[in-house]
Amino acid sequence: RSESVSVMDSAAPEEGSLIEGVSDPVLLVLGLSVSFLLAMTTLLCRNEQQRIHPENQEHVRVVREQLQSEQLSSSEPRHQFYSDMSCPVCLQQAVLPVETNCGHLFCGPCIMAYWRYGTWLGAISCPICRQTVTLLFPLFRDTRRSAQTQEDQVEPALILRDIHDYNRRFSGQPRSLLERLRDVPTLLRHAFREMFSVGGLFWMFRVRILLCVLGALMYLASPLDFIPEGVLGLLGFMDDFFVILLLFIYISIMYREVVTQRLAG
Repeated sequence: RSESVSVMDSAAPEEGSLIEGVSDPVLLVLGLSVSFLLAMTTLLCRNEQQRIHPENQEHVRVVREQLQSEQLSSSEPRHQFYSDMSCPVCLQQAVLPVETNCGHLFCGPCIMAYWRYGTWLGAISCPICRQTVTLLFPLFRDTRRSAQTQEDQVEPALILRDIHDYNRRFSGQPRSLLERLRDVPTLLRHAFREMFSVGGLFWMFRVRILLCVLGALMYLASPLDFIPEGVLGLLGFMDDFFVILLLFIYISIMYREVVTQRLAG
């Protein structure tokens, strides 16, 4: 009889738990796991509302007026390659789109005019988030090959030259830890895009990424952890999430170094 009572006590749900039958550590790990996955998904697929930062509104207004006057004086319209993205500077569909290291998209001519008509001796601050722009990624590189006439290639070539000049000047600037974390989603997108494209990253860098991913997978599959699951239960999986986060940060840092060396060379 006493044995049956002990069995019933052991089968009874834990007292004081938020959900009956589920322990609090399990709920904590599930909540942290879901939050981590949602945060990474949001950072990688973010589509922020394109609102100009209040400190940049006057500068953007001047650039808009300058761009409008240039369009009126020029008889040749700018060639448009994308129809599903808008530029927050000119308030039109993106022309020769360019993405900043903070993940915001602008027209190539607009962001170059924003730099030229501002403090062109230094790196610009993003008109949306005020983060220092140290890298510009052109998203129209392949469209030059499909241009039909030589005139169609003039403006993309000029914008690419200006982007290269900007990156060469400011891509090597020191970055704080917070700025590096903000740059991770954008750098990862471009790194993996070049990783699986022909003529993108050189093979040694691809091998380094594969070795890092392989090492992380071996650690996740290994029973030897910094925080063993056998001692702390599901809380022991937290070091696995930390390893994944470090992997993403390290790949983004490597990719930034490759881009900087490519521009310097």
